[in-house]
Formats: sequence, structure tokens, C-alpha cells
Amino acid sequence: MTNRAVPRDHVGRVEGSGLCTQCGTCAGICPAGAIEMHWELRYGWRVAVDEARCTDCGLCLRVCPGETFDFRPEAPWRARNEGAPVRDFLGPWRGLWFGWATDPDVRHRGASGGVATALLWAALEDGLPGADGGRVRVDAAACARVDPMNALAVRPVVVATPADAATCRGSKYNAVAMNEALAHVRENPGRYVLVGLPCHVEGLRLAQRHSATLRERVVLALGIFCGWTAEPRATEITARRAGADAADLATVSYRGPGWPGEMRLVRRDGTERRRPYPDYFDRLMNAHTPPRCRLCPDALAECADISVGDAWLDRFERDAGFAEGVSDVIVRTPAGERLVKDVTERGLLTLLPASPDEIVVSQAEQIRIKRRVLRGRLWLRRLAGRPAPLYPGLDVRPTPGERLAGLRDAAEEVLFRTVGNLRHPSPSPGTTILTAPSPARDVVESTDPQPRASSLTRDAETVESDHARAPASTTPKG
Repeated sequence: MTNRAVPRDHVGRVEGSGLCTQCGTCAGICPAGAIEMHWELRYGWRVAVDEARCTDCGLCLRVCPGETFDFRPEAPWRARNEGAPVRDFLGPWRGLWFGWATDPDVRHRGASGGVATALLWAALEDGLPGADGGRVRVDAAACARVDPMNALAVRPVVVATPADAATCRGSKYNAVAMNEALAHVRENPGRYVLVGLPCHVEGLRLAQRHSATLRERVVLALGIFCGWTAEPRATEITARRAGADAADLATVSYRGPGWPGEMRLVRRDGTERRRPYPDYFDRLMNAHTPPRCRLCPDALAECADISVGDAWLDRFERDAGFAEGVSDVIVRTPAGERLVKDVTERGLLTLLPASPDEIVVSQAEQIRIKRRVLRGRLWLRRLAGRPAPLYPGLDVRPTPGERLAGLRDAAEEVLFRTVGNLRHPSPSPGTTILTAPSPARDVVESTDPQPRASSLTRDAETVESDHARAPASTTPKG
């Protein structure tokens, strides 16, 4: 029998140290099914490990981006970027563009020009251009969608048609354990696209290093720019400030249609409350950011095949011709390069060349929080004797000014969290009418009308364990 007095070494350690990114990779790849992600209003998705089922294999720690992530030129994930230029903050690239969906409706309904939607629809309808000149069929995509049973939660879903993917478009300023969908990918043969934030793509790349199945089946990662995401509590507070009862919400959309769009809070009776973006994403909402997000250096999804996000440039904001939104488009890998070339030649995307400096300038606020504030917050965390993530390959040494920026950010976080709790308290435990959903694995769905081949058992998956564990250690996304 297992001696329960001996502590287990699993991702519970990461959760307990405050370094969990809530990406869900551990739950998506655990061969014993011992890990679930449980939703909490004031947190997001919390890791829960079933000690009775845990086998101490250590895989969850090897695929976790929470304690460390390698940004060195020789990092394994950079092999797909071989020969590409690399720049701090921007990451590796093979092509830089400003772009938007050519279809006016797709562009209007997207969060920032509809680029992600256009790319995903093309992949689902026609597959991906292959290196040999053929096409690689795409069976489904893993995306994020507001939970129909709880409008304050965002969950991963697996969709197989452009119509289903359309229900996932638009930014979600709410934590999501996207990589729980990897469990579905492992158990259902096919070829998949994963749409995720930087932490999701980092977790995917670590998981692919240890899983031949995921390397074969996830054929494209579409990364969405991210400053910081938000806890569910941020949406609840924003709804209350807009005069909506969070418990009466049927759904929430955070952006669009149009650019830059607005938040729409739809009640169960069909009536709506609206708040313009980015006005509603103020310091009160920003204070309710998962703490680990404030320690993340990756704004532009450096590990993705293609990365997209709003192009915040004056020339686009002033010109009425760009009023429906423009995205930065960073093509990072040959697979991403082939897809963007294909959809552009077919008239699905309109692209304008961009320089590295223009992309960086368009993300000025992201640079502030992902470099200046980040270095200050990492310094402050270590000063307090708390575990901090390690980033080999990045210079995270703070200047005196960056230390001050970290202190100021920490003080504002505490202040505005307190203000939010005083002005907009949650229902007391005895009167709570919000119900936490079951673990996300239970609602990952495939809408593919064609039956799948028989599911793979967990034991049948090829999991490589020959790699040593890596050493531990005010901005909306998009």
C-alpha cells in the first residue's frame, strides 16, 4: 500500500505556491485522470489532485509552465522557429503583418478585425497546406466559450465546423483552463487546432515534448495576445456596476461586434446591459487579475504558429477606413506561414506589411506590464520570500524604476481589490445562487457530425518520460 504520510510531488505543489497559470495542461495530460480543474468565483480554475489516483509519475510537473519556462535560443520549442529572427518581447517571427478578415461580416463580428476567425474557419473547412504541397485535414479545434450554465465561467470546447467555431469568437477577459481540452485530443483520433493564450500554448509545447500523440494530433497553435486575463469576480463586479445581477446573466460577451466593441451582459429574459470597451476594463476590474498573470513575460504567444491581437496604433484608430478593426499578425513557423499565405491568396485575409518596430509600438502597454512591471513584481515576490517563476533566456533584473513600478502595481492591486469587495460584495455563502460548474473535462464537446474512431485508452498513449523535469523555482488581453 502507498504510504500516505509521504508527500506526493505533483502540481499541487505549484498550486500551493501560487504559481499555477490555470492553463489546465496537467489535467489534460494526466495518464491516471487524477487531476481536475475546479471553478471558483474569486479565483478561476483551481487544480485539484486526487491523491488516491495519482501514481507519482511526475508528468504533470514536466508539462507545467507555472514554475519555469525556457526562453533561451536552444529551448526545444524554438526548433520550429529555426532560422527566424528573434527579438525580446516580440519573440521569433517569419512574417509580420497588419491584417483583417476580407469578409466584412467576419471582420465586424470579430474582436480585432476577425483574423483569428478567418484563419480558423479556413483550417476547419479546407485543412492546412502541407509542406509537401498537399493538404492536412483538420477535424476539430479547441476554443474557449462562455459556459451556458454559468455566465461567469469560460470553458474549453472542441468544435468541428465554422458555425460552431463562430460561437467562440471574440475575446474572453476571464480565466479559462483551455488545455483540459487536451484530454479530448488524446482520446479521440484526428487533427486539431488549438486556440489559446500564451500560457496555454506554452503548456501545449511542453506537453507535446512528452507526448507523441499530441505532437501528431495538434497540427497548429493559434495564439491570442494577452496582457493579463481576469478572475470571474471581475466580470461579476463589472456586471453589478452596469446594473445587472450577475446571477441573472444568460451570457456575457466582452468585445465586438465592431471595433473596439463593447461588453454585452445579456439577462435570461433577453434584455441587455452594455459597457464600452476598453472603458470598462479599468483599475477596479484590472485589480482582479490572477496573481500568476502578473508574473508572466509572454504577451504575444511566442510559442504559437501564428499570433494575433489588436493593433493599437494611432493611424488605425484615427482612420475611418480601419474602423472595423486591425490585428497584428505574427507568423512564427513554416506551418503558420503556409496557412497565412494560403488564406491571403484565396482572398480571405487582407494584409499590410509591418516592421518589428511597428508591432512593438502597437503593443506599448503590453511592454510596460510584461517587462517593466513584471520585473518589479518578480523582485517584490522574491523580496517577500515567496516562490517566483524562472525564465532562462530573459533578463528579469529590475532597475530602481522597475522596482518602483512593481510596488505601485502591487499597491493598486490591493487598494482596488478592497474597493471592489466593499462596494460590490458577493452574496454571502448562505445566499449564493451561483453554482460552480463541474470539472471542465465534462463539458468539452465535439460537434463533429461524423462518428469518431474508437477512443484511445489512457494507457495506450505514447508518453515519453526520458526528459528530466525542468528546474523549479492595467491591460486586457488581445
